[in-house]
Amino acid sequence: MWLAPLCALLMTNPPDLRLAPLFTDSMVLQRETRVPVWGSAEAGREVRVRASWRRDEVTTRADASGRWMVRLDTPGAGGPHTLSVVAERELTLRDVYVGEVWLCSGQSNMEWKLRPGELGGVMEAAAEISRAKFPRLRHFDVENRAALAPQRDCVGTWKVCTPETAGEFSAVAYFFARELVRELDVPVGVINASWSGTRIEAWLDDATVRRFPELAADLARREELSKSPQGSALDPQTASVLFNGMIEPLAPFGLRGFLWYQGEANRDTHELYRKLQPAMVENLRGRFEGPGVQPFYFVQIAPFDYEGDRGQTGALRDAQRRCMTQAHTGMAVTMDIGDPADIHPTNKQEVGRRLSLWALAKVYGRDALVHSGPLYREHVVEGSQIRVRFDSIGDGLIEGGDHITGFEIAGEDRRFVRAQAHIEGDSVVVRAPSVPKPVAVRYGFGAAFQPILFNKSWLPAAAFRTDDWPVP
Repeated sequence: MWLAPLCALLMTNPPDLRLAPLFTDSMVLQRETRVPVWGSAEAGREVRVRASWRRDEVTTRADASGRWMVRLDTPGAGGPHTLSVVAERELTLRDVYVGEVWLCSGQSNMEWKLRPGELGGVMEAAAEISRAKFPRLRHFDVENRAALAPQRDCVGTWKVCTPETAGEFSAVAYFFARELVRELDVPVGVINASWSGTRIEAWLDDATVRRFPELAADLARREELSKSPQGSALDPQTASVLFNGMIEPLAPFGLRGFLWYQGEANRDTHELYRKLQPAMVENLRGRFEGPGVQPFYFVQIAPFDYEGDRGQTGALRDAQRRCMTQAHTGMAVTMDIGDPADIHPTNKQEVGRRLSLWALAKVYGRDALVHSGPLYREHVVEGSQIRVRFDSIGDGLIEGGDHITGFEIAGEDRRFVRAQAHIEGDSVVVRAPSVPKPVAVRYGFGAAFQPILFNKSWLPAAAFRTDDWPVP
């Protein structure tokens, strides 16, 4: 009884012919570019790849280790297509769509699934799942895996978005993709490679880690582990192990861009974070292919009452803001939708939407779209007050309540006190009677502060500081 199914399986997927894990039925390929397609076959074997959207096939040969790769020109958005690979026998992928593909990564706020029941869960999760009928939205969830050496394979499956499947999707990735499907009317694929509670160091490749003397202890710890591998017990905080196990197997898949929601676990290394995130972005862009320079959009961490916080949270938020000096990056701000009692804000809808605003404005040609809240540009000391000017104010600045909160001001003694603030045009004027000669100003610096400065599109101002004084 079992012999016939086994023979059929071997005929359609012989042991000497494999595609990389991302290449399965129901996948999404990046449109209008040259996408890598790769896998393994018998060493020296000729491999032919053909796609239903083109007449000719592409031919290559597996190298001495059995690896092969071709690149296919992809058409405009559409599907379903088929993708076939022939190496003595044929393997055919069906229900393949061509559209927009984004890689989503980070810690728990990116990993957080849409399904109800996870602690605070996702706002209106059951209703959202019941409405999740988007057959052109597909999600690939990379199984958590830490590894001391770069891996070729990972475990994951492309899922078509239905009410039966959407509960297992990353909520942020889903809401981002849903906006793109609605606004662009194209297929969208999101790849989720995230792990709760992890530090950015674990998501860096080995070469990047070795660039930073500050990570010498991480390297030493990893070298020690390499002498006695611990397999599944490997600490996911170890430098490079999540890149090795969850990112390397995906490269060089064709992508439009990256989404990143992480930082809570790096509050104690906020100064170093300003260097690590841009280095990570540089590496990712070098590893993956796609149409042009891939954008990198990330989330500034939300208000939360971290025990014993002495400014680390505000400093980390400011470090994130400063990472926007890197080209083709953008930051979604969550200062108004966090919960001081829950590190996992339930309003993942708005997080995904705000990330999508950056993509729609900067990638998809919606130039007039207000895509960011106010961003600190400069400040000027005017006697006993400081004037702060902002970019991204849209149609103007507004207060979200009776008066503006969240500003602090300090003099040469570096002691910050709560400040009064009011809007004047594209600027906010800040002062405190107890600081007659101010030199620095901060906004949204407290761990659980929920300040209320917005532009008229109701996008909140990003937390920032103008000083570079040491923070514990």
